[in-house]
Amino acid sequence: ATLPITGSNFTLGPGWGAFEFVSGNDISAATNIDVQSLATGYDYLFCIQGAIPATDAALLYCKFFQSATIVEASSDYAGQTGAQVYIRLSSQTAGNAAKEGISGEILFTEPNVADRVKRVYAYRLAEANPNGTHEYQAEHAVGRLNKNTDACDGIRFYWSSGDWQAEGKIYTFRRRLS
Repeated sequence: ATLPITGSNFTLGPGWGAFEFVSGNDISAATNIDVQSLATGYDYLFCIQGAIPATDAALLYCKFFQSATIVEASSDYAGQTGAQVYIRLSSQTAGNAAKEGISGEILFTEPNVADRVKRVYAYRLAEANPNGTHEYQAEHAVGRLNKNTDACDGIRFYWSSGDWQAEGKIYTFRRRLS
């Protein structure tokens, strides 16, 4: 793609670090949203738009997959809790009414690169609290895998209690590492 920048042209070539679209899916009424079979050589960006928990006052969490198996022992993660990576929404919960829920982006860096710490960063996460009167926004690192530095091939998003409502979308993008 050629993008005009102040009267000149800037050309993006293959492998130049731009995000490419992978998939977009409606969120269904399910307990987990699993994104597996992450390709080697990419960072991944997950955009969750208009998602609503089925249970009021829920927190958003994630866990990682290694060799298609979920990593979930009590000491596997560093972050807010031991057994899961807590995607912080300004320490607030998301409500389950139509005007509540979350929208935002979660970046999973170098999931398939061995010998590196696996981290997720949540940013531009906005949510309305359970009474729908406040909007919160978070822009900060949220957690990492503490168990090992082995490659990860998937990620699971879930609520602290209850399921997902059949509302919103999740988009997956990836960025080539080299």
